[in-house]
Amino acid sequence: MTIKGILTLFRLLLLVSATIHAKPPANPEELQATAAFARLKTLAGDWQAVGPNGEHSRLNYQVISSGTAVMERFTSDALPRNSGAMITVYYVDKGQLVLTHYCISGNQPHLRATRYNPESGELDFDFIDGGNIVSGDEGHMHSAKIRFIDDDHISSEWQFMQARSPKFTELSQFMRVK
Repeated sequence: MTIKGILTLFRLLLLVSATIHAKPPANPEELQATAAFARLKTLAGDWQAVGPNGEHSRLNYQVISSGTAVMERFTSDALPRNSGAMITVYYVDKGQLVLTHYCISGNQPHLRATRYNPESGELDFDFIDGGNIVSGDEGHMHSAKIRFIDDDHISSEWQFMQARSPKFTELSQFMRVK
């Protein structure tokens, strides 16, 4: 057997071992988190939206870290110049689906999924805490909703809070780029 063949066999054995030793979800909340995360993985690829003022927004989803995280990269003509992209990383932590949003506001809100309805396609997240958010008065994304309309259409709604009050809501309708 060649070195290449041995390495291929070794990779296959590692994959089989990981599958055999994978811990199944233990309760309904873990099942819901696992199902919602699996649905998020199906978003891999590029998405686009046109806002009410003609601004173009783009999403790129990548399944990363051996399938343990989904990274969302958001860019928009509506963002301030030179602000770059905002990144959101979704992952399951201790049986709960969570996200960390790396915002152009200079903070990193951490949200937890509070509801996933596979029939309606609705997935809701609420604020837990965040990096560079000390008092809660700082402007930050406080909640998020994703609606899986079909395989090629999603909507998102992000609520920004400042001084503990809603400041604005970003609503977008995205279509998969083929």
